[in-house]
Amino acid sequence: MFLITLTPDNFGLLFSSSMAVVIVALMLFMSYRLYVSNRKLAYRSLLTSLSFILIQHLLQMAISLDLTPSSPILVFIGKLLQVYAFIVINFAVFELYHRRRPRTRLWFYGLLVTGLLVAAGDLLPGISSGDKEWMNRIQSTPALDGFLLLLGPLFVLMFAPHIGQPRKYMTSLWIAFTMQILAISSVYWAPEVHVFKTISGLLPVFYYIFLFSILFERVVEILQSVYRSSITDGLTNLYNRRYFMGRLDKLIATGRSIGVIFCDIDNFKKLNDTHGHHKADGVLKQVSSMIMEETDGIGLAGRYGGEELVAFIVGPASSVAQVAENIRARTEKESIVTISVGYSMVSPGETAESLMKQADQAMYYSKTNGKNRVTAFTALDRGAASGPIKQRRRG
Repeated sequence: MFLITLTPDNFGLLFSSSMAVVIVALMLFMSYRLYVSNRKLAYRSLLTSLSFILIQHLLQMAISLDLTPSSPILVFIGKLLQVYAFIVINFAVFELYHRRRPRTRLWFYGLLVTGLLVAAGDLLPGISSGDKEWMNRIQSTPALDGFLLLLGPLFVLMFAPHIGQPRKYMTSLWIAFTMQILAISSVYWAPEVHVFKTISGLLPVFYYIFLFSILFERVVEILQSVYRSSITDGLTNLYNRRYFMGRLDKLIATGRSIGVIFCDIDNFKKLNDTHGHHKADGVLKQVSSMIMEETDGIGLAGRYGGEELVAFIVGPASSVAQVAENIRARTEKESIVTISVGYSMVSPGETAESLMKQADQAMYYSKTNGKNRVTAFTALDRGAASGPIKQRRRG
């Protein structure tokens, strides 16, 4: 059994390193899960940099507990790991928002090589002297310290304008810059002032808290984006058919008054043939945007398939009819196309599928009786409405 006696300096180092290890371990776990599910380069870079940081702080913990002698070579290795980890993690944060381009890759490897050359500049001058003198010399690493100090402002210029969380990111860099200023002051300018060393030892905790916050918020954004893409149509940004029908079924089960609107763009095939897909897709997005605006706060809009756009409205038949007419009128006025519209109100025993079928039949009546009009399902001839839907060609 051995006794561990902590000096004030050792205690400060142990506290800050322990806190950093916990936060970094959490970030490492998050990055690993992200990398396993989506093997993006950014997640691999995060794993690499966080591994460097974790090793560095575990080394500091071991030194503070006297489990490892505080040899100059270990201090030098720890500083080099700190420089490399700082470079890699800032590029990884950038890659959470942007793909690494050739110019970015050139900067990345250039800084890594520069860091190695700067480290060599701290090592080589005294290598020809005696072992003891050389070991004492590498306890101070002015070149590496200066290089690490300059990296913060450099990353502010390079990455801050392109990060989705610029304030948090810049704050983290200024914390890192202040931390390095204090560390340099405690070694070279005022070694007798212990407060510099104490504060520089505590600031890494705040730096990693900000990094964790940036990573966590970005993960939430990514998960929301993935979920959103799974329930929406990529072209129109309307909800896809599966999600729309699911929401409609749940709403019908509540017994509320609901109306379904079924829209079909008139002469869409001709538009595709004469103006091309790009123009037709633009029109489809324009009409979809109008439907979203008209149903905002009172219902939900979706893409049923092709040029078929649908919506459900929570409210009485008069409100549903007004929304349907607004969609038709705006499309005629604000776009180069018109639409045929049908709508139907829910009644006892209806399902989402049967209600959609009724609105589709009403829309087909509009389509075959002049187009650019709105038809209520209740206005159809009951015999025709109860019969099967005829096979039709959209247009």
